[in-house]
Parts: sequence; C-alpha cells; structure tokens
Amino acid sequence: SSHGVQSQEWVADNWSALVGNRNNTNLQLFDHKQYPQKSVILEITGTHTPDEIIVIGGHGDSIAGWYPSESTKAPGADDNASGIATITEVIRILSATEFKPKKTIQFISYAAEEVGLRGSNDIATTYYNKGVNVKGVLQLDMTNYTKRDHEIVLMTDYTNQQQNKFL
Repeated sequence: SSHGVQSQEWVADNWSALVGNRNNTNLQLFDHKQYPQKSVILEITGTHTPDEIIVIGGHGDSIAGWYPSESTKAPGADDNASGIATITEVIRILSATEFKPKKTIQFISYAAEEVGLRGSNDIATTYYNKGVNVKGVLQLDMTNYTKRDHEIVLMTDYTNQQQNKFL
C-alpha cells in the first residue's frame, strides 16, 4: 500500500539524516519491479577490503491480517519495527563515533517480506548475478520479543557455523 511505500521513505530519510555528510556512506532505494515499495540500503564503505560486504538487515514492512487494503494500516511495532529500530540505533551509534569499518557494511530495510520474502530475495538474486562478495549477513526480526523461551535464536541451516559462533 502507499503506507508501506511511505514507511520505507521515512526509513531512508531517517538513516540519511543520521549519517549526515559522511564521505564514506551511500544511501539508495532499491527498486523492485513487481511492487512499489522499495528496499532501503545504507552503505558504509570499508577501508581495507571495500569489496567484501557485511549485511545487517531486517524487513521494513508489516501486515495487518490476511485481507489488507489501502485503508488498512499495519504499524508492526514488533514485526518488524523493532528490528528496524535496532538497526537504526546501530547506525546512530556508528555515525556518532565516525566508525570506519574494514569491510563494507550495508544496512538494509527489505521491502515486501510479509508477502513472501520478496525484497530480500530480489536483492540476494541481484547480488548473486552481479557477483557481489557478501561475507556475512545478520537478519534482525522481532528484536526484544519476549514471548519465546530463547532470548536470541540463530538459524543453523544455510548459515556459517563460524559466524554463528562469533555472534
């Protein structure tokens, strides 16, 4: 809906304001062909191996029931405004300290997760086809959710055990 489009534009504006005029950052809105909501990518270029990418992401959309319409609003405070808030706080802290990573870090607010992981799949496919050298990915979804037995869950299928151990 237009609300989802506006929410990603808000994320882009907010992240852009946090990094200000730093010369090692780049913000882009990633267009998706099948839907109007864009993904937001904020990049901090690495100082030693800028071609190696670390992705810290979460989905920027939410859903309100099975039959949403243009008049339906879905604030998604937990799923997944909480993940985007966590990423935004990381960006704020790193920007305040003028952090300069060795590898390039991309912060991504993915579009259209709730309707089938469309935004992240589109970006992953594009990166794969272009040979983008992604070294690691951290996905933040429903951070600080308190109705589970575990405080943090690391997926173990299709992941790197060394990275999971590091985290």
